[in-house]
This record gives sequence, C-alpha cells and structure tokens, in this order.
Amino acid sequence: MLRWFETNGKESDVVISSRVRLARNVKKYNFSLKLTENDAVKMIDELSEAINSLDIVKDYSSYNFKTLDEYQKQAMKERHVISNFLLGQKQAAGFVSKDEDISIMLNEEDHIRIQAYAPGMDMEKAFELADKVDDAIDSVTDYAFDEKYGYLTTCPSNVGTGMRASYMLHLPALAGNNRISGLASEVGRFGLVLRSVYGDGSKNYGDIYKLSNQITLGVSEKEIIDNLTHIANQIISQERTLRKQYVLNKRLSASDIAYRSYGVLRYARKLSLNDAMLLLSQIRLGLAQGLIGTDMENEFCVYQLMIGVMPANLALMNDSDMSPEEIEEYRAKFIRDNLPVIR
Repeated sequence: MLRWFETNGKESDVVISSRVRLARNVKKYNFSLKLTENDAVKMIDELSEAINSLDIVKDYSSYNFKTLDEYQKQAMKERHVISNFLLGQKQAAGFVSKDEDISIMLNEEDHIRIQAYAPGMDMEKAFELADKVDDAIDSVTDYAFDEKYGYLTTCPSNVGTGMRASYMLHLPALAGNNRISGLASEVGRFGLVLRSVYGDGSKNYGDIYKLSNQITLGVSEKEIIDNLTHIANQIISQERTLRKQYVLNKRLSASDIAYRSYGVLRYARKLSLNDAMLLLSQIRLGLAQGLIGTDMENEFCVYQLMIGVMPANLALMNDSDMSPEEIEEYRAKFIRDNLPVIR
C-alpha cells in the first residue's frame, strides 16, 4: 500500500498535500501542559484502551514513546506522523493508519490531536477522514466542549472548531522571484499563515511552504476550508503564471537546470540535506513543466524522495546509527537507487 506522500493528487504540480488537524481534550483531566506525569500516563492508558476498542482503528498500528528510540520518533516526525510538540513529550502515544494518512496523537499540546492527509488538493477528503475518526473517538470519551465557545483547547487560538487546515505547496517560482515574504504578509490579512516547511527565516530547503488558517473561533469548518482554498487557488495561479513566463522566456536555461540537477543526483556519492532538497525541487519543477520526463507508467512522485532523504529515515532504512558523513553518503545512494531514468 502506497503511503499518502508516495502518490500525487489533484493539482499536484503545485499542491503536495491537504491536511486537517483537530484538537480535542477530555473533560476529566487538566490540559496537557498542566498534567502531572502520573496523570499523563493514566490519561494515555485510558484513551489508548478506549480508542483501541473502535472498529475504525482495527488496522492501525499503535505506538508508545516508552518503547521507541529517538531515531524512530524523529523519523515519524519527518514523515509528518507526529508533530514537533509531541516529539518533545516524555509521555506520549498514538495510532497511525497503514498508509499514514491518519494519525491520532495522545498527550500533544492537547490530549488528542487527530490529523488526516490527502495527496494533492483534496481538503474535503482530508476533512472527511479526520471527521470520521473524531466522531468515533467522541463516542467513547467525553470531550471538553462549551455550547458558547465550542471545543476547549490549551491554546486560545484553537478554541472553537479546534481545526487547523493546511495546504503544502511547492512554490519555486514565487520563491525564486522573492515573492514569499510579501505573500505571507498579504495572506495574514485573511487570517492565514504562510511559512516554510523545511527551514526557517531566510533558509528554505526545497521551496516547500505550508498555508494554514489561524482563526477557529466563530467560524465553521466549511468556512475555514472555503477561505483557505480560495487563497490557495490565488497562490497556485500566481505560481503557475511565473512558471509559464520562466519556461517561455528561458526554456533552454530552465531545461539545463533540470537536467544538471538530475546529473548530480544520478552520480553524486554524497549529498547534504540542503543540496538534495534543492536538486529534487528542480526535478519536481522540471517534471511539472514538461521540461524533463520519465518512462514510468504513472506520474513519479518526487516528494517521496524528499521524505526519504531525511536523516532519521535514512538511519532507519540502514538500520544503524550513522555519522553525518555516512548519512550524506547513504542519502546519495538512496536517491540513485530510487530516482527514475530521466529523458
């Protein structure tokens, strides 16, 4: 079974994924940040037992941080199975679907975080997946809910629907034309945030960005999704326009960059994460714009390589603790073994 990041979806030239995350808490316990370690363990055990009884998770795998090493946890974060916040928790557990499109995190910033991914631009599917799991968990526990304010959460910005929706976007043309900073300011006026997925500030690996909502109180799930999708479509249009102009005016240079990137990836013997992500970004752009192609029957999903080149996942694949230089060597080998022939 292919995982969500190993396949392309709608509008995949720009949109990598759609994600919905729901924040929920249980009435009988303090919020996670106020829990004692003993209460955290007790809550996790109670919720794990309750959720494990549900038919909807019968094919899911479960985990508990007590039995995972740091590489396993870090690799899960790299694959977007768990969050940065959960990674820092001493006591945590959860459930993951086979294709990793659904993840239930216990003792995150809130007691329960449900997240669902769909490849490409398909927020309706992501919401449907998360909503079904949410309804199932609601049937076996008692959520902290207020008739006036909605779902009660640790962070006031999540109160209401408790929902954050986001699109992961590949924006090499906008980034290359220094449009990201201005765009981030502009979308902020609509209650949205645009930030880099890999890297912070001036550092960005792979030109991948996340567009998400900030406001959950006083708006419905549909309103959140509609507003987010409306702005996402405008960004997609801008990105495509710049790409078209780039290819129209500098086709030879654009093709040369794509083929040079392929050459380095095909023959390099060591690669830093930054270099790998930059080169894979150029391959993804080249494929999307028809500058290069493969002989594969189905469209090749470059993002699966971007996930695969992350250090903890490389260490897990190699089943060993590797030095930074060994990781760079294995990263290059992983790409050589998995990159299709480009024509």
